[in-house]
Amino acid sequence: MLRPKVKEILIAILFICFTSLAGCDWGSDSHHNDNSLFASIDKKLENQFALYDQAREKIIRRVVEENGVVEREEWDTWLTPAPGDALDERELAQISERQQQTIEDSRLAAMAGATLDLDQIRNDDAKVEQYCTEFPKGALLHIHPTGTRNRQTVEEILAAVNPVINGREIVAEANDGELSMLYPGENEFLSALPVRNYLDYDREDQNRILGFFFLPDTPPTHEFERFEAVFTINDLLKQEPSLQEWVEEKTYLDFLNRCAAQNVSYVEFTRVMWPDPSTFEQLHTWAEKWYGETGITVRWNSAFIRTLDAGSNDVWTREFISVLGDNQYTELVGIDLLANETHTPALETGQNIYVPILAADQQGDISIHRTMHAGELGLVHNVRDAMIMGAERVGHGVLLARDPLALEYAVQEKNLPIEINLYSNYRLQVNEDFSSHPFLDFLRLGLPVSLSTDDEGIFVTDIANEYRIAISHTDITHEELKQMSYNSIETSFADESVKARLLKKLDKDFAGFEARWRSELTGGS
Repeated sequence: MLRPKVKEILIAILFICFTSLAGCDWGSDSHHNDNSLFASIDKKLENQFALYDQAREKIIRRVVEENGVVEREEWDTWLTPAPGDALDERELAQISERQQQTIEDSRLAAMAGATLDLDQIRNDDAKVEQYCTEFPKGALLHIHPTGTRNRQTVEEILAAVNPVINGREIVAEANDGELSMLYPGENEFLSALPVRNYLDYDREDQNRILGFFFLPDTPPTHEFERFEAVFTINDLLKQEPSLQEWVEEKTYLDFLNRCAAQNVSYVEFTRVMWPDPSTFEQLHTWAEKWYGETGITVRWNSAFIRTLDAGSNDVWTREFISVLGDNQYTELVGIDLLANETHTPALETGQNIYVPILAADQQGDISIHRTMHAGELGLVHNVRDAMIMGAERVGHGVLLARDPLALEYAVQEKNLPIEINLYSNYRLQVNEDFSSHPFLDFLRLGLPVSLSTDDEGIFVTDIANEYRIAISHTDITHEELKQMSYNSIETSFADESVKARLLKKLDKDFAGFEARWRSELTGGS
Protein backbone atom coordinates (compact mmCIF):
# COMPACT_ATOMS: atom_id res chain seq x y z
CA MET A 1 0.00 0.00 0.00
CA LEU A 2 1.36 3.43 -0.96
CA ARG A 3 1.54 5.87 1.92
CA PRO A 4 -0.02 9.31 1.17
CA LYS A 5 3.23 11.13 0.41
CA VAL A 6 4.40 8.50 -2.07
CA LYS A 7 1.06 8.59 -3.83
CA GLU A 8 1.08 12.40 -3.93
CA ILE A 9 4.59 12.49 -5.40
CA LEU A 10 3.68 10.02 -8.12
CA ILE A 11 0.58 12.02 -9.04
CA ALA A 12 2.63 15.22 -9.12
CA ILE A 13 5.23 13.65 -11.39
CA LEU A 14 2.57 12.42 -13.79
CA PHE A 15 0.87 15.80 -13.83
CA ILE A 16 4.09 17.73 -14.40
CA CYS A 17 5.17 15.33 -17.15
CA PHE A 18 1.82 15.71 -18.89
CA THR A 19 1.80 19.51 -18.75
CA SER A 20 5.45 19.66 -19.78
CA LEU A 21 4.87 17.52 -22.86
CA ALA A 22 1.72 19.40 -23.76
CA GLY A 23 2.86 22.95 -23.23
CA CYS A 24 6.63 23.33 -23.28
CA ASP A 25 8.77 24.16 -26.28
CA TRP A 26 11.89 22.22 -25.41
CA GLY A 27 13.83 23.71 -28.30
CA SER A 28 13.17 27.34 -27.40
CA ASP A 29 15.91 29.76 -26.43
CA SER A 30 13.91 30.82 -23.37
CA HIS A 31 13.90 27.25 -22.06
CA HIS A 32 17.66 27.00 -22.60
CA ASN A 33 18.19 30.33 -20.85
CA ASP A 34 16.03 29.27 -17.91
CA ASN A 35 18.02 26.07 -17.55
CA SER A 36 21.28 27.98 -17.65
CA LEU A 37 20.03 30.49 -15.09
CA PHE A 38 18.91 27.80 -12.68
CA ALA A 39 22.11 25.85 -13.14
CA SER A 40 23.96 28.96 -11.97
CA ILE A 41 21.51 29.54 -9.11
CA ASP A 42 21.71 25.94 -7.94
CA LYS A 43 25.51 26.10 -7.91
CA LYS A 44 25.35 29.22 -5.75
CA LEU A 45 22.83 27.52 -3.47
CA GLU A 46 25.19 24.57 -3.12
CA ASN A 47 27.96 26.96 -2.08
CA GLN A 48 25.64 28.76 0.36
CA PHE A 49 24.56 25.53 2.01
CA ALA A 50 28.20 24.49 2.31
CA LEU A 51 28.81 27.70 4.28
CA TYR A 52 25.92 26.78 6.59
CA ASP A 53 27.47 23.38 7.21
CA GLN A 54 30.90 24.92 7.77
CA ALA A 55 29.37 27.40 10.22
CA ARG A 56 28.03 24.46 12.23
CA GLU A 57 31.52 23.04 12.58
CA LYS A 58 32.98 26.45 13.41
CA ILE A 59 30.43 27.19 16.13
CA ILE A 60 31.04 23.77 17.69
CA ARG A 61 34.76 24.54 17.87
CA ARG A 62 34.15 28.00 19.30
CA VAL A 63 31.56 27.08 21.92
CA VAL A 64 32.63 23.57 22.93
CA GLU A 65 36.37 23.40 22.35
CA GLU A 66 37.28 27.05 23.02
CA ASN A 67 34.51 27.80 25.53
CA GLY A 68 33.75 30.98 23.59
CA VAL A 69 30.81 32.80 22.05
CA VAL A 70 29.96 33.59 18.44
CA GLU A 71 28.73 37.16 18.02
CA ARG A 72 26.22 38.12 15.34
CA GLU A 73 28.68 40.10 13.20
CA GLU A 74 31.09 37.18 12.98
CA TRP A 75 28.23 34.75 12.35
CA ASP A 76 27.01 36.84 9.42
CA THR A 77 30.55 36.89 8.03
CA TRP A 78 30.71 33.11 8.19
CA LEU A 79 27.44 32.82 6.26
CA THR A 80 28.20 35.41 3.58
CA PRO A 81 29.59 34.01 0.29
CA ALA A 82 32.38 35.57 -1.73
CA PRO A 83 31.04 38.28 -4.09
CA GLY A 84 31.02 36.02 -7.12
CA ASP A 85 29.11 33.30 -5.27
CA ALA A 86 26.47 35.54 -3.71
CA LEU A 87 22.90 35.40 -4.98
CA ASP A 88 21.69 38.76 -6.27
CA GLU A 89 18.15 40.14 -5.97
CA ARG A 90 17.13 38.79 -9.37
CA GLU A 91 18.31 35.30 -8.48
CA LEU A 92 16.56 35.41 -5.11
CA ALA A 93 13.39 36.40 -6.93
CA GLN A 94 13.88 33.45 -9.27
CA ILE A 95 14.20 31.11 -6.29
CA SER A 96 10.96 32.45 -4.84
CA GLU A 97 9.25 32.06 -8.22
CA ARG A 98 10.45 28.48 -8.49
CA GLN A 99 9.14 27.77 -4.99
CA GLN A 100 5.77 29.24 -5.93
CA GLN A 101 5.68 27.11 -9.06
CA THR A 102 6.37 24.00 -7.00
CA ILE A 103 3.58 24.99 -4.62
CA GLU A 104 1.17 25.46 -7.52
CA ASP A 105 2.18 22.17 -9.17
CA SER A 106 1.65 20.37 -5.87
CA ARG A 107 -1.72 22.06 -5.38
CA LEU A 108 -2.93 20.94 -8.80
CA ALA A 109 -1.63 17.43 -8.22
CA ALA A 110 -3.37 17.28 -4.86
CA MET A 111 -6.65 18.42 -6.41
CA ALA A 112 -6.33 15.86 -9.18
CA GLY A 113 -5.63 13.07 -6.72
CA ALA A 114 -8.35 13.86 -4.17
CA THR A 115 -10.36 10.79 -3.17
CA LEU A 116 -12.66 12.59 -0.73
CA ASP A 117 -13.94 15.93 -2.00
CA LEU A 118 -13.90 18.35 0.93
CA ASP A 119 -15.76 20.95 -1.15
CA GLN A 120 -18.82 18.83 -0.47
CA ILE A 121 -18.67 19.68 3.23
CA ARG A 122 -16.81 23.01 3.43
CA ASN A 123 -20.01 25.05 3.72
CA ASP A 124 -21.69 22.63 6.14
CA ASP A 125 -20.42 23.41 9.65
CA ALA A 126 -21.94 20.27 11.15
CA LYS A 127 -20.29 18.04 8.56
CA VAL A 128 -16.92 19.76 8.97
CA GLU A 129 -17.22 19.35 12.74
CA GLN A 130 -17.99 15.65 12.36
CA TYR A 131 -15.18 15.08 9.85
CA CYS A 132 -12.60 16.89 11.99
CA THR A 133 -13.58 15.13 15.20
CA GLU A 134 -13.47 11.67 13.61
CA PHE A 135 -10.31 12.29 11.56
CA PRO A 136 -7.34 10.15 12.72
CA LYS A 137 -4.89 12.75 14.04
CA GLY A 138 -1.76 10.70 14.64
CA ALA A 139 0.44 12.77 16.96
CA LEU A 140 0.58 16.17 18.62
CA LEU A 141 4.20 17.33 18.74
CA HIS A 142 3.90 20.84 20.21
CA ILE A 143 2.18 20.69 23.59
CA HIS A 144 2.89 22.54 26.85
CA PRO A 145 1.24 20.66 29.75
CA THR A 146 0.26 23.63 31.93
CA GLY A 147 -1.23 25.33 28.89
CA THR A 148 -3.61 22.45 28.17
CA ARG A 149 -6.03 23.06 31.06
CA ASN A 150 -9.51 23.89 29.85
CA ARG A 151 -12.15 25.67 31.90
CA GLN A 152 -13.47 22.51 33.56
CA THR A 153 -10.00 21.36 34.61
CA VAL A 154 -9.03 24.76 36.02
CA GLU A 155 -12.33 25.07 37.88
CA GLU A 156 -11.94 21.65 39.50
CA ILE A 157 -8.33 22.33 40.52
CA LEU A 158 -9.20 25.76 41.93
CA ALA A 159 -11.97 24.23 44.03
CA ALA A 160 -9.58 21.59 45.40
CA VAL A 161 -6.57 23.85 46.02
CA ASN A 162 -8.67 26.85 47.12
CA PRO A 163 -5.70 29.23 46.85
CA VAL A 164 -5.39 32.59 48.55
CA ILE A 165 -5.93 35.29 45.92
CA ASN A 166 -3.79 38.37 46.51
CA GLY A 167 -4.63 40.61 43.57
CA ARG A 168 -1.91 43.16 44.21
CA GLU A 169 0.77 40.46 44.25
CA ILE A 170 -0.59 39.06 41.00
CA VAL A 171 -0.43 42.50 39.38
CA ALA A 172 3.17 42.97 40.54
CA GLU A 173 4.24 39.62 39.08
CA ALA A 174 2.05 39.33 35.98
CA ASN A 175 2.38 42.97 34.92
CA ASP A 176 6.13 43.37 35.32
CA GLY A 177 6.54 45.70 32.35
CA GLU A 178 9.18 43.50 30.73
CA LEU A 179 8.15 39.89 30.16
CA SER A 180 4.45 40.02 31.00
CA MET A 181 1.53 42.45 31.11
CA LEU A 182 -2.14 42.76 32.04
CA TYR A 183 -4.67 45.20 30.65
CA PRO A 184 -5.64 48.30 32.68
CA GLY A 185 -9.10 46.99 33.55
CA GLU A 186 -7.61 43.71 34.72
CA ASN A 187 -5.09 45.51 36.92
CA GLU A 188 -7.88 47.61 38.44
CA PHE A 189 -10.03 44.59 39.25
CA LEU A 190 -7.16 42.64 40.82
CA SER A 191 -5.83 45.61 42.79
CA ALA A 192 -9.26 46.22 44.33
CA LEU A 193 -9.90 42.55 45.12
CA PRO A 194 -9.89 41.75 48.87
CA VAL A 195 -7.39 39.07 49.85
CA ARG A 196 -9.21 35.81 50.55
CA ASN A 197 -9.43 32.20 49.48
CA TYR A 198 -10.92 31.49 46.08
CA LEU A 199 -14.02 29.72 47.44
CA ASP A 200 -14.79 32.66 49.73
CA TYR A 201 -15.51 34.98 46.79
CA ASP A 202 -18.98 35.26 45.30
CA ARG A 203 -19.67 33.49 42.02
CA GLU A 204 -19.16 36.62 39.94
CA ASP A 205 -15.67 37.23 41.31
CA GLN A 206 -14.83 33.53 41.01
CA ASN A 207 -15.72 33.64 37.33
CA ARG A 208 -13.57 36.72 36.77
CA ILE A 209 -10.63 35.06 38.54
CA LEU A 210 -11.19 31.91 36.50
CA GLY A 211 -11.03 34.00 33.32
CA PHE A 212 -7.42 35.00 34.02
CA PHE A 213 -6.33 31.43 33.24
CA PHE A 214 -7.22 31.99 29.55
CA LEU A 215 -6.56 34.67 26.98
CA PRO A 216 -9.46 37.16 26.90
CA ASP A 217 -11.92 36.90 24.02
CA THR A 218 -11.75 40.68 23.61
CA PRO A 219 -9.59 41.67 21.90
CA PRO A 220 -9.33 38.44 19.89
CA THR A 221 -5.54 38.73 19.48
CA HIS A 222 -2.86 39.69 21.97
CA GLU A 223 0.79 40.53 22.34
CA PHE A 224 2.99 37.75 23.66
CA GLU A 225 3.43 39.54 27.00
CA ARG A 226 -0.28 39.18 27.80
CA PHE A 227 0.01 35.46 27.06
CA GLU A 228 3.01 35.18 29.40
CA ALA A 229 0.92 36.65 32.22
CA VAL A 230 -1.28 33.55 32.20
CA PHE A 231 1.61 31.43 33.43
CA THR A 232 1.99 33.67 36.47
CA ILE A 233 -1.72 33.22 37.17
CA ASN A 234 -1.18 29.45 36.87
CA ASP A 235 1.09 29.61 39.90
CA LEU A 236 -2.05 29.93 42.04
CA LEU A 237 -2.62 26.23 41.45
CA LYS A 238 0.69 25.40 43.17
CA GLN A 239 -0.22 26.82 46.58
CA GLU A 240 -1.06 23.52 48.25
CA PRO A 241 2.07 21.31 48.25
CA SER A 242 0.17 18.18 49.29
CA LEU A 243 -1.94 18.41 46.13
CA GLN A 244 0.82 19.12 43.62
CA GLU A 245 1.17 15.56 42.36
CA TRP A 246 -2.60 15.33 41.95
CA VAL A 247 -2.73 18.70 40.12
CA GLU A 248 0.00 17.67 37.72
CA GLU A 249 -1.46 14.25 36.96
CA LYS A 250 -4.97 15.64 36.59
CA THR A 251 -3.68 18.25 34.15
CA TYR A 252 -2.08 15.59 31.98
CA LEU A 253 -4.88 13.05 32.21
CA ASP A 254 -7.73 15.46 31.50
CA PHE A 255 -5.89 16.53 28.35
CA LEU A 256 -4.98 13.01 27.27
CA ASN A 257 -8.55 11.82 27.68
CA ARG A 258 -9.73 14.66 25.45
CA CYS A 259 -7.05 13.67 22.92
CA ALA A 260 -8.16 10.06 22.96
CA ALA A 261 -11.71 11.17 22.16
CA GLN A 262 -10.32 12.98 19.11
CA ASN A 263 -8.30 10.06 17.74
CA VAL A 264 -4.83 11.16 18.81
CA SER A 265 -2.45 8.28 19.47
CA TYR A 266 0.82 10.01 20.52
CA VAL A 267 1.66 13.24 22.36
CA GLU A 268 5.08 14.82 22.74
CA PHE A 269 5.07 17.25 25.66
CA THR A 270 7.49 20.13 26.05
CA ARG A 271 8.07 20.67 29.77
CA VAL A 272 10.59 22.74 31.72
CA MET A 273 12.47 20.21 33.88
CA TRP A 274 15.63 20.68 35.87
CA PRO A 275 17.83 17.70 34.85
CA ASP A 276 17.48 15.31 37.73
CA PRO A 277 17.40 11.50 37.49
CA SER A 278 14.31 11.17 39.67
CA THR A 279 12.45 13.69 37.51
CA PHE A 280 13.33 11.86 34.31
CA GLU A 281 12.56 8.46 35.85
CA GLN A 282 9.10 9.71 36.76
CA LEU A 283 8.38 10.14 33.05
CA HIS A 284 8.61 6.37 32.57
CA THR A 285 6.10 5.70 35.36
CA TRP A 286 3.68 8.25 33.95
CA ALA A 287 4.03 7.03 30.37
CA GLU A 288 3.23 3.44 31.27
CA LYS A 289 0.36 4.39 33.56
CA TRP A 290 -1.26 6.83 31.16
CA TYR A 291 -0.92 4.53 28.16
CA GLY A 292 -2.88 1.97 30.12
CA GLU A 293 -5.55 4.52 31.04
CA THR A 294 -5.89 6.42 27.75
CA GLY A 295 -4.24 4.34 25.02
CA ILE A 296 -2.01 7.31 24.13
CA THR A 297 1.78 7.02 23.96
CA VAL A 298 3.49 9.99 25.60
CA ARG A 299 7.04 11.31 25.41
CA TRP A 300 8.73 14.50 26.60
CA ASN A 301 11.10 17.20 25.38
CA SER A 302 13.03 18.95 28.14
CA ALA A 303 12.57 22.69 27.65
CA PHE A 304 15.14 25.43 28.15
CA ILE A 305 14.04 29.06 28.59
CA ARG A 306 15.46 31.56 26.12
CA THR A 307 14.77 34.57 28.39
CA LEU A 308 17.02 33.22 31.16
CA ASP A 309 20.52 34.67 31.43
CA ALA A 310 23.31 32.84 29.62
CA GLY A 311 25.03 31.80 32.84
CA SER A 312 21.96 29.98 34.12
CA ASN A 313 21.50 28.15 30.83
CA ASP A 314 25.21 27.23 30.79
CA VAL A 315 24.82 25.49 34.15
CA TRP A 316 21.54 23.90 33.08
CA THR A 317 23.08 22.54 29.87
CA ARG A 318 26.14 21.07 31.56
CA GLU A 319 23.96 19.33 34.12
CA PHE A 320 21.65 18.04 31.40
CA ILE A 321 24.55 16.50 29.47
CA SER A 322 25.97 15.02 32.68
CA VAL A 323 22.69 13.39 33.72
CA LEU A 324 22.04 11.97 30.24
CA GLY A 325 25.61 10.74 30.02
CA ASP A 326 25.03 8.57 33.07
CA ASN A 327 21.61 7.26 32.12
CA GLN A 328 19.30 6.89 29.14
CA TYR A 329 15.62 7.71 29.61
CA THR A 330 13.34 6.22 26.98
CA GLU A 331 10.54 8.70 27.55
CA LEU A 332 12.83 11.76 27.38
CA VAL A 333 13.34 12.13 23.64
CA GLY A 334 14.42 15.71 22.96
CA ILE A 335 15.10 19.27 24.00
CA ASP A 336 13.28 22.49 23.15
CA LEU A 337 13.81 26.23 23.62
CA LEU A 338 10.76 28.30 24.49
CA ALA A 339 9.46 31.73 25.63
CA ASN A 340 9.04 35.05 23.81
CA GLU A 341 11.21 35.00 20.69
CA THR A 342 10.81 38.73 19.91
CA HIS A 343 14.10 39.91 21.41
CA THR A 344 15.83 36.57 21.99
CA PRO A 345 17.30 35.37 18.67
CA ALA A 346 18.12 31.71 18.19
CA LEU A 347 21.85 32.33 17.77
CA GLU A 348 22.31 34.53 20.83
CA THR A 349 20.12 32.53 23.22
CA GLY A 350 20.49 29.02 21.82
CA GLN A 351 24.18 28.49 21.02
CA ASN A 352 25.25 27.74 24.60
CA ILE A 353 22.50 25.09 24.80
CA TYR A 354 22.15 23.52 21.38
CA VAL A 355 25.79 23.48 20.32
CA PRO A 356 27.14 21.58 23.37
CA ILE A 357 24.19 19.17 23.23
CA LEU A 358 24.68 18.65 19.48
CA ALA A 359 28.40 18.00 20.02
CA ALA A 360 27.72 15.56 22.86
CA ASP A 361 25.20 13.74 20.68
CA GLN A 362 27.61 13.56 17.73
CA GLN A 363 30.33 12.18 19.99
CA GLY A 364 28.00 9.48 21.29
CA ASP A 365 28.11 10.76 24.88
CA ILE A 366 24.33 11.22 24.90
CA SER A 367 21.44 10.45 22.56
CA ILE A 368 18.82 13.19 22.31
CA HIS A 369 16.81 14.91 19.58
CA ARG A 370 16.42 18.67 19.19
CA THR A 371 13.47 20.88 18.34
CA MET A 372 13.23 24.64 18.89
CA HIS A 373 10.56 27.33 18.99
CA ALA A 374 11.75 29.35 16.01
CA GLY A 375 10.11 31.56 13.41
CA GLU A 376 7.17 32.50 15.62
CA LEU A 377 8.27 36.09 16.28
CA GLY A 378 11.46 38.12 16.11
CA LEU A 379 14.36 37.69 13.71
CA VAL A 380 13.54 36.28 10.28
CA HIS A 381 16.73 34.19 10.30
CA ASN A 382 15.93 32.32 13.53
CA VAL A 383 14.82 29.16 11.71
CA ARG A 384 17.98 29.19 9.59
CA ASP A 385 20.17 29.59 12.65
CA ALA A 386 18.26 26.89 14.52
CA MET A 387 18.86 24.44 11.67
CA ILE A 388 22.57 25.27 11.53
CA MET A 389 22.91 24.76 15.30
CA GLY A 390 21.38 21.30 15.07
CA ALA A 391 17.61 21.66 15.42
CA GLU A 392 16.04 18.68 13.65
CA ARG A 393 12.53 20.12 13.87
CA VAL A 394 11.07 23.54 14.66
CA GLY A 395 7.92 24.76 16.34
CA HIS A 396 5.89 27.43 14.47
CA GLY A 397 8.39 28.28 11.69
CA VAL A 398 6.08 30.93 10.21
CA LEU A 399 8.83 33.43 9.42
CA LEU A 400 10.63 30.83 7.32
CA ALA A 401 8.30 31.92 4.52
CA ARG A 402 10.09 35.27 4.45
CA ASP A 403 13.57 33.78 4.11
CA PRO A 404 13.80 32.10 0.66
CA LEU A 405 17.36 30.88 1.17
CA ALA A 406 16.57 29.25 4.49
CA LEU A 407 13.37 27.83 3.02
CA GLU A 408 15.38 26.31 0.19
CA TYR A 409 17.85 24.91 2.73
CA ALA A 410 14.96 23.46 4.72
CA VAL A 411 13.54 21.79 1.61
CA GLN A 412 16.69 20.65 -0.19
CA GLU A 413 18.99 19.76 2.67
CA LYS A 414 17.02 19.26 5.86
CA ASN A 415 13.51 18.10 4.94
CA LEU A 416 12.66 20.19 7.99
CA PRO A 417 9.63 19.09 10.04
CA ILE A 418 7.53 21.99 11.33
CA GLU A 419 5.07 21.85 14.23
CA ILE A 420 2.19 24.08 13.09
CA ASN A 421 -0.18 25.77 15.57
CA LEU A 422 -2.75 27.75 13.56
CA TYR A 423 -4.95 29.18 16.30
CA SER A 424 -2.00 30.04 18.53
CA ASN A 425 -0.36 31.95 15.65
CA TYR A 426 -3.53 33.96 15.10
CA ARG A 427 -4.18 34.76 18.76
CA LEU A 428 -0.58 35.87 19.36
CA GLN A 429 -0.47 38.07 16.24
CA VAL A 430 2.07 35.90 14.45
CA ASN A 431 -0.21 35.68 11.41
CA GLU A 432 -3.03 38.07 10.55
CA ASP A 433 -5.48 35.53 9.21
CA PHE A 434 -5.68 31.81 8.64
CA SER A 435 -5.87 31.96 4.85
CA SER A 436 -2.44 33.61 4.62
CA HIS A 437 -0.69 31.20 6.98
CA PRO A 438 2.24 29.57 5.13
CA PHE A 439 1.73 26.04 6.51
CA LEU A 440 0.10 24.78 3.32
CA ASP A 441 2.85 26.29 1.17
CA PHE A 442 5.39 24.49 3.35
CA LEU A 443 3.49 21.24 2.92
CA ARG A 444 3.25 21.67 -0.85
CA LEU A 445 6.97 22.33 -1.02
CA GLY A 446 7.44 18.89 0.49
CA LEU A 447 8.21 19.81 4.11
CA PRO A 448 6.76 17.33 6.62
CA VAL A 449 4.53 19.70 8.56
CA SER A 450 2.00 18.57 11.15
CA LEU A 451 -0.75 20.25 13.17
CA SER A 452 -0.69 20.76 16.91
CA THR A 453 -2.34 23.04 19.50
CA ASP A 454 0.48 24.64 21.55
CA ASP A 455 -1.30 25.84 24.74
CA GLU A 456 -4.77 24.76 23.75
CA GLY A 457 -6.44 25.50 27.08
CA ILE A 458 -5.17 29.08 27.23
CA PHE A 459 -6.09 29.76 23.58
CA VAL A 460 -9.38 27.81 23.83
CA THR A 461 -8.83 25.46 20.93
CA ASP A 462 -8.29 21.73 20.36
CA ILE A 463 -6.87 19.62 17.56
CA ALA A 464 -10.26 19.21 15.86
CA ASN A 465 -10.48 23.00 15.70
CA GLU A 466 -7.04 23.20 14.07
CA TYR A 467 -8.30 20.87 11.34
CA ARG A 468 -11.51 22.91 11.01
CA ILE A 469 -9.45 26.05 10.50
CA ALA A 470 -7.36 24.37 7.80
CA ILE A 471 -10.44 23.15 5.92
CA SER A 472 -12.46 26.35 6.26
CA HIS A 473 -9.75 28.84 5.34
CA THR A 474 -7.70 27.04 2.67
CA ASP A 475 -8.17 24.71 -0.27
CA ILE A 476 -6.38 21.87 1.49
CA THR A 477 -7.40 18.39 0.35
CA HIS A 478 -8.20 15.27 2.34
CA GLU A 479 -4.95 13.67 1.16
CA GLU A 480 -2.92 16.64 2.40
CA LEU A 481 -4.60 16.53 5.80
CA LYS A 482 -3.90 12.82 5.86
CA GLN A 483 -0.26 13.46 4.95
CA MET A 484 0.10 15.79 7.94
CA SER A 485 -1.26 13.06 10.19
CA TYR A 486 1.38 10.63 8.90
CA ASN A 487 4.03 13.35 9.15
CA SER A 488 3.21 13.80 12.83
CA ILE A 489 4.15 10.21 13.59
CA GLU A 490 7.10 9.99 11.21
CA THR A 491 8.72 13.21 12.49
CA SER A 492 8.11 12.50 16.15
CA PHE A 493 11.12 11.74 18.31
CA ALA A 494 9.75 8.34 19.33
CA ASP A 495 11.95 5.33 18.57
CA GLU A 496 11.41 3.37 15.38
CA SER A 497 9.51 0.50 16.99
CA VAL A 498 7.00 2.93 18.49
CA LYS A 499 6.63 4.72 15.16
CA ALA A 500 6.02 1.42 13.37
CA ARG A 501 3.27 0.51 15.83
CA LEU A 502 1.63 3.92 15.57
CA LEU A 503 1.82 3.98 11.76
CA LYS A 504 0.20 0.55 11.58
CA LYS A 505 -2.62 1.82 13.78
CA LEU A 506 -2.94 4.93 11.61
CA ASP A 507 -3.26 2.78 8.48
CA LYS A 508 -6.10 0.87 10.10
CA ASP A 509 -7.82 4.00 11.42
CA PHE A 510 -7.75 5.69 8.02
CA ALA A 511 -9.09 2.61 6.28
CA GLY A 512 -12.19 2.72 8.46
CA PHE A 513 -12.50 6.50 8.41
CA GLU A 514 -12.27 6.76 4.62
CA ALA A 515 -14.73 3.92 4.05
CA ARG A 516 -17.29 5.69 6.26
CA TRP A 517 -16.77 9.07 4.60
CA ARG A 518 -16.85 7.73 1.06
CA SER A 519 -20.27 6.36 1.90
CA GLU A 520 -21.25 9.62 3.60
CA LEU A 521 -20.25 11.79 0.62
CA THR A 522 -21.79 9.53 -2.02
CA GLY A 523 -25.05 9.00 -0.16
CA GLY A 524 -24.26 5.36 0.50
CA SER A 525 -23.97 4.48 -3.19
